[in-house]
Amino acid sequence: MKSFLLKLPIVGDFFRNLNNQTARDVFVKQQLGALSVGALLLDAGCGSQRYRQFCGRLKYRSQDFGQYTVDDKKALGSDGMGGDTGYQYGPIDYVSNIWEIPEKDQTFDAILCTEVFEHIPYPIAAVAEFARLLKPGGVLILTAPANCLRHMDPYYFYSGFSDRWYQKVLHDSGLEIKVLEPVGDYYSWLAVEIARTAAAHSILSKLLLIPAFLYFAFKKKTALSTNTLCEGYHVVARRLA
Repeated sequence: MKSFLLKLPIVGDFFRNLNNQTARDVFVKQQLGALSVGALLLDAGCGSQRYRQFCGRLKYRSQDFGQYTVDDKKALGSDGMGGDTGYQYGPIDYVSNIWEIPEKDQTFDAILCTEVFEHIPYPIAAVAEFARLLKPGGVLILTAPANCLRHMDPYYFYSGFSDRWYQKVLHDSGLEIKVLEPVGDYYSWLAVEIARTAAAHSILSKLLLIPAFLYFAFKKKTALSTNTLCEGYHVVARRLA
Protein backbone atom coordinates (compact mmCIF):
# COMPACT_ATOMS: atom_id res chain seq x y z
CA MET A 1 0.00 0.00 0.00
CA LYS A 2 2.79 2.43 0.93
CA SER A 3 4.68 1.82 -2.33
CA PHE A 4 1.47 2.30 -4.31
CA LEU A 5 0.76 5.64 -2.63
CA LEU A 6 4.31 6.87 -3.28
CA LYS A 7 3.78 6.24 -6.99
CA LEU A 8 0.93 8.74 -7.06
CA PRO A 9 2.44 12.02 -8.41
CA ILE A 10 1.01 14.32 -5.73
CA VAL A 11 2.03 11.96 -2.89
CA GLY A 12 5.45 11.21 -4.36
CA ASP A 13 6.20 14.90 -4.88
CA PHE A 14 5.12 15.68 -1.31
CA PHE A 15 7.54 13.21 0.25
CA ARG A 16 10.36 14.05 -2.17
CA ASN A 17 10.08 17.69 -1.15
CA LEU A 18 10.66 16.66 2.47
CA ASN A 19 13.83 14.77 1.50
CA ASN A 20 16.83 17.09 1.22
CA GLN A 21 18.52 14.53 -1.02
CA THR A 22 16.10 15.57 -3.78
CA ALA A 23 17.13 19.24 -3.57
CA ARG A 24 20.80 18.28 -3.32
CA ASP A 25 20.65 16.14 -6.46
CA VAL A 26 19.09 18.99 -8.43
CA PHE A 27 21.67 21.48 -7.15
CA VAL A 28 24.71 19.29 -7.83
CA LYS A 29 23.56 18.26 -11.30
CA GLN A 30 22.95 21.92 -12.19
CA GLN A 31 26.38 23.02 -10.95
CA LEU A 32 28.19 20.18 -12.73
CA GLY A 33 26.36 21.10 -15.93
CA ALA A 34 27.63 24.68 -15.64
CA LEU A 35 31.30 23.58 -15.71
CA SER A 36 33.25 23.84 -18.96
CA VAL A 37 33.54 20.75 -21.15
CA GLY A 38 36.74 18.89 -20.30
CA ALA A 39 37.18 20.56 -16.91
CA LEU A 40 39.23 18.49 -14.46
CA LEU A 41 36.97 17.71 -11.49
CA LEU A 42 37.91 16.17 -8.15
CA ASP A 43 35.08 14.39 -6.32
CA ALA A 44 36.45 14.73 -2.78
CA GLY A 45 35.10 12.24 -0.25
CA CYS A 46 33.45 10.55 -3.21
CA GLY A 47 32.06 7.51 -1.40
CA SER A 48 29.71 5.62 -3.70
CA GLN A 49 30.20 8.31 -6.39
CA ARG A 50 26.53 9.21 -6.65
CA TYR A 51 27.24 12.08 -9.07
CA ARG A 52 29.78 10.46 -11.37
CA GLN A 53 26.98 9.71 -13.83
CA PHE A 54 26.66 13.46 -14.47
CA CYS A 55 30.36 13.95 -15.20
CA GLY A 56 30.63 12.37 -18.66
CA ARG A 57 31.63 15.70 -20.23
CA LEU A 58 34.25 16.31 -17.54
CA LYS A 59 37.57 14.72 -16.55
CA TYR A 60 36.57 12.95 -13.35
CA ARG A 61 38.93 12.07 -10.50
CA SER A 62 37.87 10.55 -7.18
CA GLN A 63 39.21 10.78 -3.61
CA ASP A 64 38.26 9.01 -0.41
CA PHE A 65 39.93 7.24 2.50
CA GLY A 66 37.67 4.24 1.87
CA GLN A 67 37.52 2.88 5.43
CA TYR A 68 33.86 3.13 6.43
CA THR A 69 31.99 -0.17 6.37
CA VAL A 70 29.00 -0.37 8.76
CA ASP A 71 27.83 1.83 11.64
CA ASP A 72 29.31 1.07 15.06
CA LYS A 73 26.64 3.07 16.88
CA LYS A 74 23.19 2.83 15.33
CA ALA A 75 20.81 5.77 15.04
CA LEU A 76 17.06 5.92 15.60
CA GLY A 77 15.07 4.86 12.55
CA SER A 78 18.12 3.98 10.46
CA ASP A 79 20.05 0.80 9.63
CA GLY A 80 23.17 2.82 8.81
CA MET A 81 24.62 3.80 5.43
CA GLY A 82 26.48 0.51 5.20
CA GLY A 83 23.50 -1.66 6.06
CA ASP A 84 24.48 -5.23 6.94
CA THR A 85 26.75 -5.86 3.95
CA GLY A 86 29.08 -2.86 4.18
CA TYR A 87 29.29 0.45 2.36
CA GLN A 88 30.09 0.23 -1.35
CA TYR A 89 32.73 2.64 -2.70
CA GLY A 90 33.36 3.42 -6.33
CA PRO A 91 36.90 3.16 -7.77
CA ILE A 92 39.14 5.68 -5.99
CA ASP A 93 42.00 7.56 -7.69
CA TYR A 94 43.38 9.18 -4.51
CA VAL A 95 43.18 7.02 -1.37
CA SER A 96 43.99 9.55 1.36
CA ASN A 97 42.67 11.82 4.05
CA ILE A 98 40.64 14.61 2.50
CA TRP A 99 42.83 17.25 4.16
CA GLU A 100 46.02 15.60 2.77
CA ILE A 101 45.42 14.81 -0.91
CA PRO A 102 48.62 13.79 -2.74
CA GLU A 103 48.43 16.14 -5.72
CA LYS A 104 50.29 19.31 -6.68
CA ASP A 105 49.02 22.85 -6.16
CA GLN A 106 46.48 24.35 -8.59
CA THR A 107 45.64 21.05 -10.31
CA PHE A 108 41.84 21.07 -10.54
CA ASP A 109 39.33 23.26 -12.34
CA ALA A 110 36.61 22.23 -9.90
CA ILE A 111 36.12 20.26 -6.69
CA LEU A 112 32.88 18.58 -5.66
CA CYS A 113 32.37 17.66 -2.00
CA THR A 114 28.93 16.53 -0.85
CA GLU A 115 27.86 15.56 2.69
CA VAL A 116 31.42 14.83 3.84
CA PHE A 117 32.43 17.49 6.38
CA GLU A 118 30.46 15.99 9.27
CA HIS A 119 32.52 12.81 8.85
CA ILE A 120 36.01 14.29 9.11
CA PRO A 121 37.81 15.68 12.17
CA TYR A 122 39.45 18.60 10.34
CA PRO A 123 36.93 20.30 8.02
CA ILE A 124 38.76 23.65 8.15
CA ALA A 125 41.96 21.95 6.99
CA ALA A 126 39.95 20.32 4.19
CA VAL A 127 38.77 23.73 2.96
CA ALA A 128 42.38 24.96 2.94
CA GLU A 129 43.37 21.85 0.99
CA PHE A 130 40.65 22.51 -1.60
CA ALA A 131 41.92 26.08 -2.00
CA ARG A 132 45.44 24.74 -2.54
CA LEU A 133 44.33 22.26 -5.17
CA LEU A 134 42.07 24.62 -7.15
CA LYS A 135 43.38 26.70 -10.00
CA PRO A 136 42.78 30.47 -9.68
CA GLY A 137 39.13 30.94 -10.61
CA GLY A 138 38.46 27.26 -9.91
CA VAL A 139 35.05 26.26 -8.54
CA LEU A 140 34.20 24.54 -5.26
CA ILE A 141 30.78 22.85 -5.15
CA LEU A 142 30.05 21.98 -1.53
CA THR A 143 27.14 20.65 0.49
CA ALA A 144 26.98 19.71 4.17
CA PRO A 145 24.29 19.41 6.82
CA ALA A 146 23.41 22.24 9.16
CA ASN A 147 21.71 19.77 11.49
CA CYS A 148 21.97 16.00 11.31
CA LEU A 149 21.72 12.87 13.43
CA ARG A 150 24.49 10.34 13.88
CA HIS A 151 25.31 8.38 10.73
CA MET A 152 28.33 6.57 9.27
CA ASP A 153 29.69 6.07 12.77
CA PRO A 154 32.51 5.94 13.91
CA TYR A 155 33.26 8.62 11.28
CA TYR A 156 30.81 11.11 12.73
CA PHE A 157 32.39 14.24 14.20
CA TYR A 158 29.97 17.15 13.66
CA SER A 159 26.20 17.55 13.61
CA GLY A 160 26.34 20.41 11.12
CA PHE A 161 27.73 23.74 9.92
CA SER A 162 26.10 27.17 9.88
CA ASP A 163 26.12 29.81 7.17
CA ARG A 164 28.48 31.87 9.34
CA TRP A 165 30.94 28.96 9.36
CA TYR A 166 31.14 29.01 5.55
CA GLN A 167 31.42 32.78 5.41
CA LYS A 168 34.35 32.79 7.83
CA VAL A 169 36.25 29.64 6.84
CA LEU A 170 35.97 29.95 3.05
CA HIS A 171 36.95 33.62 3.15
CA ASP A 172 40.02 32.85 5.29
CA SER A 173 41.11 30.25 2.71
CA GLY A 174 40.87 32.65 -0.23
CA LEU A 175 37.55 31.37 -1.57
CA GLU A 176 34.82 33.77 -2.64
CA ILE A 177 31.27 32.53 -2.04
CA LYS A 178 28.97 32.83 -5.04
CA VAL A 179 26.06 30.74 -3.75
CA LEU A 180 25.10 30.01 -0.14
CA GLU A 181 21.57 28.64 0.01
CA PRO A 182 19.79 26.93 2.91
CA VAL A 183 17.91 23.67 2.48
CA GLY A 184 14.69 23.30 4.41
CA ASP A 185 13.77 25.13 7.60
CA TYR A 186 12.77 24.52 11.21
CA TYR A 187 9.27 23.37 10.27
CA SER A 188 10.32 20.90 7.58
CA TRP A 189 13.00 19.55 9.92
CA LEU A 190 10.35 18.91 12.58
CA ALA A 191 8.15 17.14 10.03
CA VAL A 192 11.02 14.87 8.98
CA GLU A 193 11.95 14.03 12.58
CA ILE A 194 8.33 13.31 13.49
CA ALA A 195 8.17 10.95 10.52
CA ARG A 196 11.42 9.31 11.64
CA THR A 197 10.03 8.85 15.14
CA ALA A 198 6.79 7.38 13.81
CA ALA A 199 8.64 4.95 11.55
CA ALA A 200 10.65 3.62 14.49
CA HIS A 201 7.71 3.04 16.83
CA SER A 202 4.33 1.34 17.10
CA ILE A 203 1.20 1.72 15.00
CA LEU A 204 -0.38 3.66 17.87
CA SER A 205 2.54 6.08 17.88
CA LYS A 206 2.19 6.56 14.13
CA LEU A 207 -1.49 7.40 14.47
CA LEU A 208 -0.86 9.84 17.32
CA LEU A 209 1.91 11.63 15.42
CA ILE A 210 0.06 12.08 12.10
CA PRO A 211 -1.57 15.43 13.07
CA ALA A 212 1.75 16.92 14.19
CA PHE A 213 3.47 15.66 11.04
CA LEU A 214 0.83 17.22 8.78
CA TYR A 215 0.90 20.49 10.73
CA PHE A 216 4.63 21.00 10.30
CA ALA A 217 4.85 19.48 6.80
CA PHE A 218 2.44 22.12 5.49
CA LYS A 219 3.72 24.99 7.63
CA LYS A 220 4.90 27.90 5.48
CA LYS A 221 8.63 28.54 5.43
CA THR A 222 9.68 32.01 6.62
CA ALA A 223 12.95 33.88 7.01
CA LEU A 224 12.67 33.37 10.76
CA SER A 225 12.07 29.62 10.51
CA THR A 226 15.01 29.27 8.11
CA ASN A 227 17.36 31.32 10.26
CA THR A 228 16.31 29.34 13.33
CA LEU A 229 17.36 26.01 11.83
CA CYS A 230 17.74 24.44 8.41
CA GLU A 231 18.76 20.99 7.22
CA GLY A 232 21.86 22.02 5.30
CA TYR A 233 23.53 24.44 2.92
CA HIS A 234 24.46 24.34 -0.75
CA VAL A 235 27.58 26.33 -1.52
CA VAL A 236 29.45 27.43 -4.63
CA ALA A 237 32.73 29.31 -4.21
CA ARG A 238 35.60 30.37 -6.48
CA ARG A 239 39.27 30.51 -5.65
CA LEU A 240 40.60 34.01 -5.88
CA ALA A 241 43.74 34.64 -7.93
